[in-house]
Formats: sequence, C-alpha cells, structure tokens
Amino acid sequence: MRATDGVDRVVTVLELLAESGEGLRVADVATELGVHKATASRLLATLGARGLLDRDQTGRYRLGPAFLRFAAVALTGLEMVSQARPDLETLSARTGETVNLAILDGTEVVYVDQVTGDHAIVAGNWVGRRSPAHCSSSGKVMLAFGHEAARERVLRGPLERRAGHTVTDPDRLRALLDEVRRRGYARSASELEDGLHTVAAPVFVAGDLVGAVSVSGPSFRLPARDVPQLGRLTIDAGVAIGRRMAGETAR
Repeated sequence: MRATDGVDRVVTVLELLAESGEGLRVADVATELGVHKATASRLLATLGARGLLDRDQTGRYRLGPAFLRFAAVALTGLEMVSQARPDLETLSARTGETVNLAILDGTEVVYVDQVTGDHAIVAGNWVGRRSPAHCSSSGKVMLAFGHEAARERVLRGPLERRAGHTVTDPDRLRALLDEVRRRGYARSASELEDGLHTVAAPVFVAGDLVGAVSVSGPSFRLPARDVPQLGRLTIDAGVAIGRRMAGETAR
C-alpha cells in the first residue's frame, strides 16, 4: 500500500467520524473505505492508540481527546476567539464560573473557547465539543436570534433527549425561543447534562449573529434566583465582544 493511500484512509476515517453523531463500528468503516474488516480494525486501533479516537463499550469509535486538542489549537487562531478572550475572562472573574464561547454549525453547537472558573467543582473542557442546539443555552440563543431556516430545521425534530429536563416537544421549544428573544438571554437547567445549569447571550457584529457566550456551573451554584443577574452579565459580555470584533471603542 502506498503512503498516500494510508493518508487518504486516515483523513476519510476522521471525516466520517466528524459527521457521525453516534460513532462508527469497525464494519461501518470497512464498508465506507472498501477494505477488509481486519484492515479497518488495524487502522482504527492505531488511531486509538495515539488518542485520536475513542472506543466505547458498544464497540463504536468516536473522535478522541488528542484530535480535539488539535482542533482547539486551530480554533485559537480564529479572530472571534482572540477578540473575545478578554471579555470571557472578565465574565468568568465576575461570576466565578466557567465561561464558554460557541458558534452554531447546522443544528449543533460547537464550543470554540473556554475560561474555567475558580471553583473546585467546574465544568469539563468543552472546547471542540458539539451539542444539540435545542438543549443548550448557547444553542437556544442562536436559534432564537439566528436565521429562521436553522430554527425551523431544529423544530422539525426529532429533538433528542439528553438529560432529565431536555425539551423534546417542538411547540414548547418554539415558545421558549420566543421568550429568549424577549428577554435577551437563554437558560438551560439539566437539559444538556443532569445537574448542569447554563445561561447564554448572543454575540452580534454589525447586526449579524456570530455566536454566543455562556456561563455554566452546577445547579447548586446557579439557582433560578440568580439567573436574571447572570443573564444581564452575560448580555453585557456578548455586547462587549461584538463591539470589540467590530472595532468599536469600548464605552
């Protein structure tokens, strides 16, 4: 086998896994590559040994931590990440919680930067990870303020249940998105992960939605009574990021 064949296969596997929400088995990869299962198994095992892939208990492979670290390095070069970092750090300092910056990719949220809070119990590293837009505060913000086509695509469903309080009824989600537009921020309470509460606000540049900024932490530190204050702080951070990206002087 020529070296270029091996490179092509590796790239194809990574592309397949990036597009697969549930992961792929050895047989799936063998079929897609047009090779014997033993060949696909060796390739996946090699990538797994280098941390590029993870294999779960069902035998499915997914992108692993090393690949996400590479993605994180690439993401740091994005203008949005470099421009937003000072305001993410300010918001984290004001709240003491973990702050994330996210963008919308189709019907999924992609987290592109994170500033970790100073508590002993903090959210894990979400940079490079994806989540369904309907069950995260960042996703709901971007659906509420973004293009109607993206919103309707999500509302057509099905809406995957990810935690105990995930909203899976399209009519209820539509009503929640209307509420998000009225108050300017979104909340997710045990909708993406049980016990994880988040508050997010949009980031606009020259009137165009480019992303969302969020504060996240465990439910006992982000109770409902604190949500309005967190919402205001997050809105302020989103406005500051948008102004910085637009080259406006801070006010």
